[in-house]
Amino acid sequence: MPRFLYLRGSRRVWFVAALLAISVVVADVRADVRADQPWNSKPLTDWDRNDVRTILYNSPWVKHFTHTRRALEFEIPDPGPTGMELRGYHAKESKEDGAETTEFYIRWVSSRTLREASARRAALLRSGPSSVADQKVAQALDDFEVAVAGPDLSAFDGADERTLKSKCFLWVSSKRKIAPSRVEFARSGNGKVRGVLFRFPRKMPDGEPFISTHDSRVWFIEYGGGVEIRVVFNLKAMVDNSGPDL
Repeated sequence: MPRFLYLRGSRRVWFVAALLAISVVVADVRADVRADQPWNSKPLTDWDRNDVRTILYNSPWVKHFTHTRRALEFEIPDPGPTGMELRGYHAKESKEDGAETTEFYIRWVSSRTLREASARRAALLRSGPSSVADQKVAQALDDFEVAVAGPDLSAFDGADERTLKSKCFLWVSSKRKIAPSRVEFARSGNGKVRGVLFRFPRKMPDGEPFISTHDSRVWFIEYGGGVEIRVVFNLKAMVDNSGPDL
């Protein structure tokens, strides 16, 4: 049994569960590289709830993806592509009658910044004194970890690890493709998928890093669930006071 799912004391279970417990909002996630962002301008113990919310929803380590399925797509036989059906696919919200939207948040959860924000959020929710030690996190994890969360992950209900591993990858701007080494599911008591964690190796077999300091962007592409998810992370913006943060 994957410890991500069943070991209550597991670091990953606690971390992903904490992220999933956050109320999901529909927001346009655009991160600017500015010195006054909380991860650059404040010590961890000074982050308030607004700071934590900003980091978990509107920072370079988080991407918001909305899939809009229009009634027209399944009520009229498909006569072939026209190009018009692509309009609005990545829209942040839909006002059309009969449209169905599904919201996803894709988080680079192996980053120090997101792990610190999750720890700080837990401390704030306890509403009591907390020490710096309670909020410290490991400086680096063995793998890159990317989590997919959202209010409705039914698209993943029928998916298994083998399928998702074969239909997901990171594409680095240096034209390197990184396949996941493991995929783990977080499920509710009734078996519904509440989150999916993708783990990617940091290094190639020869020891060279998959992502170097010369790379500027990396795409997360997943099409093993019922919806194709495609987002791009700006590596130059994913930096905290300690340097590149992946």
